[in-house]
Amino acid sequence: MQRKTLLVVGLGDLGGRIASLAVEQGLDVQGMRRGAEAPVGVQLIQQDAASPWPDLPSPPEDVVLCLSPSDSSVAAYQQAYMEVAKQAVNALKKIAPQAHVWLISSTGVYGQSGGEWVDEMSERNPTRETARALLEAENYWLAQSQPVTLLRPSGLYGPGRYFLLNQARQGFLPSAEPPIYTNRIHIEDAARAVMHLINCRHRGDLIATSYNLTDTCPASLHEVLSWLQEVLGVEAKVPTPVQRESKRIRHQRLKETGFVWRYLDYRAGYSMMLSDIDQ
Repeated sequence: MQRKTLLVVGLGDLGGRIASLAVEQGLDVQGMRRGAEAPVGVQLIQQDAASPWPDLPSPPEDVVLCLSPSDSSVAAYQQAYMEVAKQAVNALKKIAPQAHVWLISSTGVYGQSGGEWVDEMSERNPTRETARALLEAENYWLAQSQPVTLLRPSGLYGPGRYFLLNQARQGFLPSAEPPIYTNRIHIEDAARAVMHLINCRHRGDLIATSYNLTDTCPASLHEVLSWLQEVLGVEAKVPTPVQRESKRIRHQRLKETGFVWRYLDYRAGYSMMLSDIDQ
């Protein structure tokens, strides 16, 4: 049986993990990035994906678009998502019109901000301009003839991603009420979820148009930081009122595909991170 080919566009932290998992699972993996390094076993295509693509070594069955904007500006988001999308559509129409595109987007496309529960059927009406650029790219892909699935990770954390740990160490603690909900997924589980869905497609399972990639336990920022400070032995400062968008992301659609999380919630993920840091 001929091995299937996966093209990963963007080999940053998440894209590199997806590519490495695909190599482990026996896929032929091509990786496109501007830099000169690729994970072991990945055939590198050194190319700015926002420029016209070169000929690919072979037509891929699946294409994961895992781009990171160069900065937090709207222009950088449009470059990473819309400009790459246009080049990808042009190239794939010629070489792989049936390739399934997996766009790594974000739960930021949901505009809900009052603690509501959100699933894949919820309205996408973001207020932030960068999230609107993501929404524009999602809609662009949905309008193409190319098969596409939108993958929306919530907040990624894991090795090297210490934002909340640093906040906890500094004693920062938001007020408990009103709760500011946060949603997250360990980066290892995010990469595993992408490969799980690709494998489901290869088995012939019906694939939805979109999936939220998030863990099983949305929690308030107050709860997460309180727990981290207790574990770290840090005394919290006086709780500070925080104004921030807040929603709770449902994981049910991903769960129904049979995906099994390695880190079900923030306690499991951060416990592992802290044990790795202490070693």
